[in-house]
Amino acid sequence: MQGRLVYIAVGLFFALLVSLYFFYEIRAVVLVFLLTLLFTIIVSGPVDYLAHRGVARGWGMLLVLGGSAGGLWLVGMALAPTISAQSQALGEDFPVLLAEAQGLLNWALGVPGLDLGLDLQREQAFEAAQDFLSGGAFAAAAAFGVSVASGITFGVVALIATIYLSLNPSPVVNGFVALFPAGWRERVRGVLTEMYHTVQKWFLGQLASMTIIGVLSAIALSIIGIDFAILIGIFSGLISFVPFVGPVVSVIPPVLLALISNPIAALWVVLAYIGIQQFESHVIQPVVMSRAVSLHPAVVVFALLIMS
Repeated sequence: MQGRLVYIAVGLFFALLVSLYFFYEIRAVVLVFLLTLLFTIIVSGPVDYLAHRGVARGWGMLLVLGGSAGGLWLVGMALAPTISAQSQALGEDFPVLLAEAQGLLNWALGVPGLDLGLDLQREQAFEAAQDFLSGGAFAAAAAFGVSVASGITFGVVALIATIYLSLNPSPVVNGFVALFPAGWRERVRGVLTEMYHTVQKWFLGQLASMTIIGVLSAIALSIIGIDFAILIGIFSGLISFVPFVGPVVSVIPPVLLALISNPIAALWVVLAYIGIQQFESHVIQPVVMSRAVSLHPAVVVFALLIMS
């Protein structure tokens, strides 16, 4: 009996290793699957609401997708003139900004006692540029093209799968519940229902948080006098969806612009973004998320502190 248990344990161990290796190899597909579940939960909320009002799920899906596309189009039309003007100005000023950035770097390298750890030699740089143009550029372009094609393919797959799951989620839910013992299935179904509504509320809270961060960033940059404030503010709001990394990435473009035009303004940009992030962490997230997921603001504050 003991030998049989040893064989079973060894078999389970190797089965676990094989499973982990399998999921590692299809990690991109797993990510798309998880994103599909998230999109399905978000889209299914209004579809379920319309279904409870007597609208068929197919028509409800068309109304939700059409309404979302129309809303994005209206927002885009409202912001399009400003975004287009700032994007065009950024494209026209980019060579000048690049030259000024190079001058700033040369000045920094010439400051006594300041060692950036950069060994810039013209011959090596020229040879590296030749190697890149001869073979590296094609390889980089090919890799970029493959990445873009893969991203588009995964996006289309996620969209199609989201539509199918939103139209008829019952078989998937019933199949998942059937994996559990009969005595647990009712409880599992209840937990899934609670998670379903909580994720929907979390998304609304996250959307509100992103909007507030984008507006505050645009206002702060406009007051400081940074160019392309609205464009950077929109970028800051969108990138804030990524936890921890998003706030760090969002401050890089305005700081670079400030260093090129007015180095003193870079300090104000950093202070403004620190203030916005502190306001977001201690006011927006606790208040908005407490209303979204029904948690006390103090619990949200300590949860953010622990996880960070």
